[in-house]
Amino acid sequence: MAVCIQTVELVKRYGSTLAVDHLNLEVQGGEVLGLLGPNGAGKSTTIGMLAGLIRPTSGSISIFGKDMRRHFLEIMSRLGVVCERPAFYGHLSARENLVILARLARREVTVDKALDRVGLLQVASKKVQTLSMGMRQRLGLAQALLLEPELLILDEPANGLDPEATQEMLGLLRHLANEAFVTIIFSSHMLHEVEELCDRVAIINKGRLIVCDRTDALLSYDQTHAEVLIDAAEAAAKRLVDMAWVVSVEARPGRLDVVLRDANIHQLNSFLLNTGYRVAGIMPRRRTLQDYFLKVLNS
Repeated sequence: MAVCIQTVELVKRYGSTLAVDHLNLEVQGGEVLGLLGPNGAGKSTTIGMLAGLIRPTSGSISIFGKDMRRHFLEIMSRLGVVCERPAFYGHLSARENLVILARLARREVTVDKALDRVGLLQVASKKVQTLSMGMRQRLGLAQALLLEPELLILDEPANGLDPEATQEMLGLLRHLANEAFVTIIFSSHMLHEVEELCDRVAIINKGRLIVCDRTDALLSYDQTHAEVLIDAAEAAAKRLVDMAWVVSVEARPGRLDVVLRDANIHQLNSFLLNTGYRVAGIMPRRRTLQDYFLKVLNS
């Protein structure tokens, strides 16, 4: 798999403020990379530099194997960008806005195809100023898809979308990566969106890359937290709470939520079976991306 994006010692300073600190990052072709970090971490500055909107202080960016400074126009013609709040001519229709963009790019494209992809074909003739925030966000994605890009750089693309529209957008992006081999950089504060969509996750804090790994590698199971499907949950909880290896127990109808002192679910299972309870199943708690994100930032 060829490298689509490579940054080498990428730095951005605003006066005495170091926004991005010697960032080294590689993104493979057809990969979906989630870019995460707290407010002020340097995410938007990084995205701005990758999208050609912000000039780096030092370091280099290579996209499609070409240096951005020397091949800027060629690279820009092959990527699409969605900013957090995309801007359009409010007095023009959704379709007219995209027609202008297509003419400026001097490309023969089907505007209605882009509108249909994001579910806006039925409102294509409406003025943008009459569209909801969510619809304008969809129009931003349609603009990014208009020229059939090989690389999409998306900064909070689901901002303002309802849950159904968000799922449709995530499905579209996953399809583009899988079927059209489109490379995607995806930044969002909604960690479940990143968890669902992205192949890898890069976490930035104070301008530095803290970790970059496959999403599934970060979502392990927490063996100290277990959900137990069991009969007589209240009685079992009373027996467990006195055990030195149990931190806490919460009983609900037909189940227990147990926190163990050590990661030993087998000990829990043996104790319950040996004391005569019927255990239908024990499930360790699956760590979420939010768990990992907070752990990294607090370590």
